Amino acid sequence: MKFSRTSIFAFIAFLTINSLVFSQPGFIEVNQTKIEVLLAGMENKNSGKPTIVFENGRATKLDFWTNIIDEVSKECPVFAYNRPRIGQSEDDSLLPTMKHIVTNLRKMLLKKDLNPPYLLVGHSFGANYIRSFASLYPDEVAGLIFADPHDFTKKKGMGRLPYEKIGITEHQIDSIFASFKYFKEKYKSTMPRHVLMEMEVATTINDSGYAQCTRNPLPDVPVHFIQAGGFRTNENRVTPYDQEEMFRLNSTLKRNRWLELLYPLSYGRFFYSTKTRHYVQKDDPELIINSIEMALDDYQEIQNNKNNPQ
Repeated sequence: MKFSRTSIFAFIAFLTINSLVFSQPGFIEVNQTKIEVLLAGMENKNSGKPTIVFENGRATKLDFWTNIIDEVSKECPVFAYNRPRIGQSEDDSLLPTMKHIVTNLRKMLLKKDLNPPYLLVGHSFGANYIRSFASLYPDEVAGLIFADPHDFTKKKGMGRLPYEKIGITEHQIDSIFASFKYFKEKYKSTMPRHVLMEMEVATTINDSGYAQCTRNPLPDVPVHFIQAGGFRTNENRVTPYDQEEMFRLNSTLKRNRWLELLYPLSYGRFFYSTKTRHYVQKDDPELIINSIEMALDDYQEIQNNKNNPQ
């Protein structure tokens, strides 16, 4: 079969137009600052399904979600963005505290006429932001998916616990923490500004930031924890303990705290994958896609039960 040049150009134009309809990168101005955003699945905005909102890990870009967004936007509207100083987003000169980022996120969603409820998906440090969103605006949340989260359940002083359990001395633990502090200070001058500012917030998350994350209990909506169980020895690091044993021990401590949060909920789920390391959305995007689909099904069941009480 032969195609004319005109028909080929028309087909290319059709694909281009449709890609613009279904995936719309661009910018939103919030407080005089341009923020890079990606909208997808906007044709599903009035479908009655929640908007899926992605919150990136520390200092990472929205590109990490691409494969997942391509799939889930077939059924739901999707919103992803880069926090200030990341990607093409401008610097707003403010620390990315929990309240600041959550307030900005909500403003952007409403500015794009994306009204609640929201299914929030956060990776790593981004999980702290969606936990804070749920604490500040629990009635606007349709579900929460924490993908290998920065541990917002770890309170001040808990960092020593895995080292104590593995059996090394207090002096060794003090030396390890001193080395952490030394290398952090050493490399501060070479770190990009966006990394440095998010690190500053991250170091306080289990102190003052803890209260912001957990001001209110988790809403009784679908809540999923996805924990990465993949391990690789760091050959460049000499430690007074077995690295894999420490990884497994620390994972268990976190997992137990996360499960405690799920027990009171009607639709809590926990996923553990030895296939993935920390970047779950890259190593196993299908796992996050399946989690999102299950959360959407459970959300729909909740709505059906409300509308048709027994």
